[in-house]
Amino acid sequence: MYINQSLTFLEQVIIAVADRKREHVPFRQSKLTHVLKNSIGGNCNTVMIANIWGESAQLEETISTLRFGTRMMCVANEPLQNVHKQWYQRRVRGRQPGEIRTTSTRTYDGKS
Repeated sequence: MYINQSLTFLEQVIIAVADRKREHVPFRQSKLTHVLKNSIGGNCNTVMIANIWGESAQLEETISTLRFGTRMMCVANEPLQNVHKQWYQRRVRGRQPGEIRTTSTRTYDGKS
């Protein structure tokens, strides 16, 4: 029962993210949508794999899955590299490639 409810909430979130006019996206309706918050319409590359079956007995499920995949294609992600620019410029600028590798083991305040 819970997986069907979570998938229903996931579909609602995808519809809300795909509609750019909506101000509120209901990510907190289920644990699944809350966990996938950064993956759906966030700062990640997201891949959806739709598993369909060619038998006539599974036609309704196949059509439902293809509709869900079509709605998922409307979600646009813009992944960016997460870099703190000031820290990066202060630490890396003017150093050799070998020195950059040692900088990554230090903490933000410069202590080893």
